[in-house]
Amino acid sequence: MNLSTATSLDMPFILDLYQKAFPESERKPFSLIERKAAMGSMEILVINEGGRRCGLAITAMGPDTDLVLLDYFAISEEYRGMGIGTEAILLLKELYCDRQFFLEIEELDETAPNKEERIRRKQFYLRNGMLETGIRVSLFHVDMELLASKPGLTFEECEKLYRELLGPAYGNIVKQL
Repeated sequence: MNLSTATSLDMPFILDLYQKAFPESERKPFSLIERKAAMGSMEILVINEGGRRCGLAITAMGPDTDLVLLDYFAISEEYRGMGIGTEAILLLKELYCDRQFFLEIEELDETAPNKEERIRRKQFYLRNGMLETGIRVSLFHVDMELLASKPGLTFEECEKLYRELLGPAYGNIVKQL
């Protein structure tokens, strides 16, 4: 398995999986992601296994911070349950081993219609070495919990990265809970 920077040949796969895997309310305009990638503050990675595209990882980083946000991560349905997600997370943690790698997951909510999915997602990340931080945020009006690859992540560090990534819209999009 490998992770590689997505090329123009990968983009139809990436865009299709991005649209299938994430609710519209949680997706940034893909043109923004592409612009940020061209500027060097985001990376669009394709996950390959046996010469086949099987997933995506979109990361964001700021120039003035050692943080890397796993903004989007998805494995194609036909490759789920085969250990590819686990291997990909380990490769991502290795790729960014010199930085604080973190991600957002939907907060566990007993009344959520996708409660079981949220539980499985959190268990997956914890099983693969991500740590609970105790940091909760509202992003685009969705309550999220932050998980990190190393202890010590603070909301203030995350806030700096979010501000860099989102610019003036930050105040309407991110709130600490």
